[in-house]
Amino acid sequence: MGRDVLLLYMSPKNPNYKTQTNEGAVRYLIKEKETPDCILALCSETVRKKAMVEMPDGSTCTTLEYFRDALRRVGIPAERLVVIEVPDSMDDEKKQFQAISQLLDKIEKEDTLSIDLSGGMRDTAMLLVTAARCMRDLRGVQTRRVIYAELRGEEPVAHDRTQLYDLFDFVTAMDEFFSTGTAQKLKSYLWSEGEKDPVLHTLLTRINQFSDDLALCRVRKLNDDLNQIAQALKETPKKSQNLTDLFFRLLKDRFSTEFAELLSSGEKALPALVSWCAKHGMYQQALTLLCEQMPEYVCQHLFVQPTERGWDYLADQKQNEGKPWVYPLFHFHFCWLALLQNGKLKEICTTDLRLTKSKDDAGGNMLLGVANAAEMHDYLDMVLASDQLAIDPAIRPQLEQAALLYQRVVKYRNQINHASGSDLGLLSDRVLPLDTESIEETLRKITDYLHEIRPLKRNVPQGVKVLPVTKTIPSGAAPNL
Repeated sequence: MGRDVLLLYMSPKNPNYKTQTNEGAVRYLIKEKETPDCILALCSETVRKKAMVEMPDGSTCTTLEYFRDALRRVGIPAERLVVIEVPDSMDDEKKQFQAISQLLDKIEKEDTLSIDLSGGMRDTAMLLVTAARCMRDLRGVQTRRVIYAELRGEEPVAHDRTQLYDLFDFVTAMDEFFSTGTAQKLKSYLWSEGEKDPVLHTLLTRINQFSDDLALCRVRKLNDDLNQIAQALKETPKKSQNLTDLFFRLLKDRFSTEFAELLSSGEKALPALVSWCAKHGMYQQALTLLCEQMPEYVCQHLFVQPTERGWDYLADQKQNEGKPWVYPLFHFHFCWLALLQNGKLKEICTTDLRLTKSKDDAGGNMLLGVANAAEMHDYLDMVLASDQLAIDPAIRPQLEQAALLYQRVVKYRNQINHASGSDLGLLSDRVLPLDTESIEETLRKITDYLHEIRPLKRNVPQGVKVLPVTKTIPSGAAPNL
């Protein structure tokens, strides 16, 4: 079972007062029914050795001896006081390190701390608070109280400033949000502080829902999540006169800035969503978003669609049934070129992108590499010559770029899902480097590209009937093109 431990720096007793400041902290804890089982006291040479306290019988003693006697008078055995010897001045890092090292060695797992900031220089208070925060994260040691006492008249007066210490939790929660995108700790902090303002809780709930849907790749829910965040940001929290309220108002302003690009993107939020994911290290989520939404996004801005012959081929593939045509178009024409080599359209294949050509390779997974710009250009030449695709000739360079970038999306997603190329022995220039820096660079290039084509409108060649990008492929049926 853990102990109640009091941390303090012992103040030299002021001869002008009958009591000493650290006594006030001890008495306060006793009054709160939190009598310490152990008192870890940083004691300078002055309090340990200088006999400067005059006792009622006329004798003199050190502050340390006086404090032991004061503990006895309030019913705390002297053996509960653990003295940690420190020099009179801890003005350099080496002395501070030695003091905190001794302190940490004596704090045990499951202890509960109280901190008395009455004594010592200002940097001493920072050292005690820092030690407490480290022990919370390293050993699960919680801090219940942060107090200090001042000498006022005949008795020391204690002040509880635990709420200020708890603001560290608020800072940690903010760090979590801006690094991971989740507001769960912020919401927990609100509850722990007794804050029940529904406006703040609703906002954090909406942000957490967005974060959860993004983490679980529930792509279709994201626009609705963003709409709800936008609505929650319009609401005004009730006014109250405390620090938590003040900081949350500042944080709400930061939320508005953080979500500004996402909220202003409307139905075309894909580039902003991908940037958000990359910023928060959610690489698989960014790749999933691009895998599912990039084909439609591109086809909304660049005119490309299958011809009647091309539609027949896509419709012949059972796995395409019920899917909007944009998704299989990108996969079959821009990613799975190898699959066409043995099919009825094998004459249009110019490059074999297969990295695995046997069912015994990679656990039966077909792994594909990426093409280069020249190979993609040659492939599109063949596809157009064989009447598979209809495009606006003016946007062909952008279309080839989209195809190359989309290959990298699918390739990275598969590499992360299965294994890296080097793990499979697939050392090839068609295998992308699997590291976060390379993935971030790829995502940056893709978001730049999506922003670049966003202003473009589809220019439909004369005589071509436009297929809606949401039109699905019924198995074996061809539309009237």
